Amino acid sequence: MYEEKVLLSEIKQFMNNDDLYTLYEETYFRYKHYFDTTNYIVLNVYQFNDHGAIHVLLTTRNALEILRIIKKFGLQTTAEKLGKSFEWSKFIVAFGALFHDVGNMIHRENHYLFSTILAESIIESLAKTFEEDDWLLLKALTLNAIYTHDEAVPCTTIEGSCVTIADGCDMEEGRSRLAHKKDKVDIHAVSSLAINKVEIKEGGEEPILIEIWMKHLAGIFQVDEILTKKIKSSLLGGKVRIRIHAGEEVLEKVV
Repeated sequence: MYEEKVLLSEIKQFMNNDDLYTLYEETYFRYKHYFDTTNYIVLNVYQFNDHGAIHVLLTTRNALEILRIIKKFGLQTTAEKLGKSFEWSKFIVAFGALFHDVGNMIHRENHYLFSTILAESIIESLAKTFEEDDWLLLKALTLNAIYTHDEAVPCTTIEGSCVTIADGCDMEEGRSRLAHKKDKVDIHAVSSLAINKVEIKEGGEEPILIEIWMKHLAGIFQVDEILTKKIKSSLLGGKVRIRIHAGEEVLEKVV
């Protein structure tokens, strides 16, 4: 459904920073074997769904889109509150999303912690390239975004919140973030397969609108168990409206 070339093009558009995008693209291809190996283990050892290159690109794109929306609505990012530029927020979101799942190579449990361990030296090198003077703060904030992407860990930054919500939005046509066995038929599998499309848009009273189209209402289980929990673990709670389309029914809730 999703193609690498198209996702990279959309990421470049949302970044609106040629130097940062070049750094991102070079890093993606340099470490693509990390994402491929992660996915190989997830698919063949854990027998879960995709957690590889397409997932991290899609999460990056979605996270940057959320970041763009909150900026447009005048919400200040954590980097900005610390006196840094909005370009810092783009860096944190982009590289936090890129490396958030590599810890699955070690183990599914606590994978978010293992992701920070595996990415630590890489993020340090990238931070020094991007910000010579205050690279350690940039590194810390990026590792924070990686660590807090799981709904079990409360977010402490706006940038980390963008990553965790974006991660939860990757649930179309069996791309669920809910860890379910590929060959097992249960409510987890039925729910994840029910979702046709997810779109992130600018909202109204709530800045972020997430529209979800599903074949039948079983998809709500997926939304409640993953996306809603991720939004509640973020700092953007109360600023997200979820609109669900299931046949003729339209359901809405603010999370």
